Amino acid sequence: MRVLILLAILPVAIVEIVVASFEVALRILSGGLAIVRVWFFRGYDYRRWLKRDLADCESILELGCGSNSPILQIGYGDKTDAVDIWQPYVTKHKRNKSYRRCWRRDIMAMDIPANAYDAVVICDVLEHLSRAEVIDSDLFGKIEGCARKKVIIFTPNGFIENDEVDGDPYQAHISQWKPGDYEKRGYKVVGATGLIYLFGKASLPKYRPYSVCAIVGMLTKPLVYLYPKLAWHSYAVKELE
Repeated sequence: MRVLILLAILPVAIVEIVVASFEVALRILSGGLAIVRVWFFRGYDYRRWLKRDLADCESILELGCGSNSPILQIGYGDKTDAVDIWQPYVTKHKRNKSYRRCWRRDIMAMDIPANAYDAVVICDVLEHLSRAEVIDSDLFGKIEGCARKKVIIFTPNGFIENDEVDGDPYQAHISQWKPGDYEKRGYKVVGATGLIYLFGKASLPKYRPYSVCAIVGMLTKPLVYLYPKLAWHSYAVKELE
């Protein structure tokens, strides 16, 4: 009886083994293709652009450094002075010695020194500020006057709501900015992240299946690089020399 049961179960077990082996092979193949895809599109990662554009800058001022700035991700913290309005971030960076110096400051109220740094960087910050206040206070003019070589701005295109992060009440998005806002001031603008219609809060894929949406988004990076109005983010650089 037991033999008969074993004989009956054996074909099922064999099929299960084949299917499991196929799944493993498919995952390995998928992982390998993902590595190739990421490698192929590595040139469209805005952090690589940031590292390249700041390579000739020995002193950097970062406005609104947040918790884990791209400046830190590219290893330029040791030549950067940073400010942020949220004290827990400032405390964290001081404790970890993430930056050369770090202070708590309100960008809209602080005195921005003239001709003081090689570069000024402001990443994912403008959308947290009042558009009217930015324009009325001539914030662009102040940061351009502070930099000796260049100003780099990275920000979403258009308006999208944002959830509170880390208990920081300043994380809300209250304004929108588009490539034309920078181009009219002499910035060179390229598109980053991917097609604007594919992403939502926190730059996460908007549609299911999310993994497929993310892959499609990556595939659109070469397109939006050339047509920043279609991009989720603008990467804007103004050369001052």
